[in-house]
This record gives sequence, C-alpha cells and structure tokens, in this order.
Amino acid sequence: MKHQKTLLLSLWILLSTTLLFAGDGVAQSTLGIMLGAFVSGLLLTFTPCVLPMVPIVSSIIAGQGEDVTKIKAVLLAVAYVLGTAVTYAIMGALAGATGEQLQSYFQNVWAIGAMTLVFVLMALSMFGLFTIQLPSFIQSKLNAGSQSMKGGSFIPVFLLGMVSALILGACVSPVLISFLSVAISTSDATLGALTMFALALGMGVPLILLGLGAGFLVPKAGMWMDKVKYFFGTLLLGVAIEIFSNLELVNTLFLWGAYAVGIAIYLGATQRLSFKANGWQTLQKAFATVLLIWGTLLLVGAGYGEQNIWKPLPATVVNIVGGGDAKNRLSGAMPFEEIPNLTAYEIKHRQAMDEGKTMIIFFHTDTCPVCKHLRETTFKDPKVQKILRDKYIAVSVNMTPKKSQKAQRQMEELKKKFGIFGPPGFVFIDSDGQEMKDEQFYGYQEPSEFYDTLDLLAES
Repeated sequence: MKHQKTLLLSLWILLSTTLLFAGDGVAQSTLGIMLGAFVSGLLLTFTPCVLPMVPIVSSIIAGQGEDVTKIKAVLLAVAYVLGTAVTYAIMGALAGATGEQLQSYFQNVWAIGAMTLVFVLMALSMFGLFTIQLPSFIQSKLNAGSQSMKGGSFIPVFLLGMVSALILGACVSPVLISFLSVAISTSDATLGALTMFALALGMGVPLILLGLGAGFLVPKAGMWMDKVKYFFGTLLLGVAIEIFSNLELVNTLFLWGAYAVGIAIYLGATQRLSFKANGWQTLQKAFATVLLIWGTLLLVGAGYGEQNIWKPLPATVVNIVGGGDAKNRLSGAMPFEEIPNLTAYEIKHRQAMDEGKTMIIFFHTDTCPVCKHLRETTFKDPKVQKILRDKYIAVSVNMTPKKSQKAQRQMEELKKKFGIFGPPGFVFIDSDGQEMKDEQFYGYQEPSEFYDTLDLLAES
C-alpha cells in the first residue's frame, strides 16, 4: 500500500512538472505548474510539514476565548496560512534567482531556540499565566479599521505563520525539490515565488478547514473553554519539544518523559480515585496512570542514553552460539565517513575507482529531523551497513552552517558541485567515476527500500 501511494505521488509530480512545457504560452505553463503545486500541497497534508501546524492554528483560535466568532476563526487560520505562503514564496524566489533555499539559514541553534521559546510562551499563555498581546497604542490603531476584530490578533498570527514555516519545514521533501527544481532550471524568480506560494496554499487548505470547523463548533462561553485552552497549551508544549529536539542539546527521551509525567500528574495519576467517580473519571485515571508509567520509562531510557521514544529501554544482548553476526546487529555507528571539502572528496573518489566500487554521498544537517530518523532507523540496519561496507565508498557532507568562513565556503562548494538543494540528499558516483545524476534523490527511505536502492546501484 505504501509503495502504491509513493508511486501515485511520483506520477502526480511528474505530470504536474511536465506542464511547464505544455501549451504555447508562458502564462499557460505557469498556471499549470501552480495548479500542480497546489494539488501537491494538498497531498502533503498529513506530513511533518503540516501536522505540527494543526495544534498551532487550533490553539490560536482557542486562545481568543469567548471573543472568537465563526468568521474570525476562519480569518485567523487564513492569516496564518498566508504567512506560511509568503515565506514559501520568498523561498521560491530565492531558489529561482540563486539556486539556494532560505530555510537552511534558519536551521541553527539561535533560530530554533527562539522559535521554541515562542511556542513555550504561547503554551504558558494558554495556561493563563499571562496574556500575549501587542501594546495598547498599536492595538488602538489596528482597531480603528475594524471594531469587530481584536486588536493585533491578525498581524501576529500572520508573522507567526511566516516564521514557523521556516522552522517546521526544516528538511527538503521530494515534492518540494520537484517544484524548486522547476524554478532553478528556468532561473525564474517570479515562477519560483508563484509555484511555492501555490504549494503553501495547498498545504494550508486543511488548516483553513480546521478554522472553519472550529468556528462552527464554538458554543456559548463557559468553563469548558479553559479546559480547551489547557489542552491546546499542552499540544503547543509538544510542538516546542519536537522543534527543540532537533538541536540534540538534551536527550529527547528526557524531554518527552518529563512532558508525559507532567500531563499524567495533572490528570490525576497520583491522586486517589473517589468511590463516587463516574466512568469518564475512571477512564481518565487509567489513561493518566499508563501515561505516568510510559513517561517514567522514557526518563529511565534517557538515563541509559537511549534515543528511540518507542523503544526507550536498552535491548538485552543475547549471545547465540554460532551467531557471528551479532556485532553487526548491535552496530549503530554512522556508516558514512564525513568529508569537509572537495580535496577530501577527490581522495575518496579516486579510492572508489581504484577499488571498483560505487560511491555514495549523504548530504545532511544536525537539525534535520528526517536525517535524524535515517540515522536512528535505516542506517542502523545490519543489511544496509553490510552492503555499504562491502560494495560502496560511503561518505557524508554536513551542511549545517559553519562558524568558519573557510569551512562554510568549502561546504558550499560541495553543494554546488552536485546541485544539492537541502537535506537529506543522496548522490551516487559509479565505479568509472561518473555521477549518476538520474539516481540522485531526497528524503527518507525505510531500511528495506534503501537496501534495494543500494543493491540495484552497486557495481558487481
């Protein structure tokens, strides 16, 4: 089923991008590309690019309290989506003009740390600790044009959409690359901006529908609204943890463990259940208890240095007689040797030709969630590690922005040589030293799929 979805998505991308060459006029081809980008944005609805935005938009609407109306709920969602669309349009214009992507410059500790702080403050505001709003003199000016709008609501939401699009879309997806490549290949900044704007609008349709649904579901004000705000405040803390985890400054399991334990205690996991408790209270107590146990396991796993939230405890090592491959099964080392510049690449390139092996280059960053997922899953697979060791010269390029201008320039030279837009990207060089341009790809592949790719491209 998953392969069928991937095939359908690939066929759609192929169809939509070929519209660039359809028709007689530039306007017709541009509209075709924009339509393809918009529909592709719809297909990206349930991906890491969009899902973190759902609690953000929901919390923005819930945070309006009893002042929210059906129309205002939709307008707030539209303001957020337009903010993301403007950012994507700037990315597209930059890609069309220079071949660079704007997001890469915001994947650093300061930008991600600041965005994490914003979401933490939003969550605390949901819990009632304080109210986030613009100064009163600015609010009064904004209110002058429309008495029905809460001063300052739409401008901050628009700006939040702009900034969150830079942080939440940290990695380049195959769909994003497909449309960026159209802009880059034509060197048309306007086309790039329009294409990415349409893509962002497609991604934003579910968020606008969410605002519409939230607006229609808003009943009369009451105590229930405080609980709704607490719920979305909790979701915002989860988004903050997910963003901050990309920096790998603190063990992810520790953050999620503390998060789960805190929620469990709030839900009453440590409190005695009353004899008069109804069914919902009993169910809440059961859920809170399970969450407390799970959070405790995550904290224990963090103490052991584990990273997998679904397998927090270290696996028991069992030595089986005749199981000589046990060492490979437990190996979690990166199967790539990092190269810093073109000189190091040329050395490895010559080694691959001398040994008659295919060369693979993995482009990544320290803050790319998909890269991290690859390291934790695909690259730990023993079959993948074995074929990389036996049939490949495997190297990697870390595209995380460098402090040294020289190191940054050397990294940019490697990116430019292979035309890499962003992480995670894979480049293959055959045993004759020729780049296999048609085999270059971006994004995540499961262990079995990645092994099949390596097995197909490896030289016999």
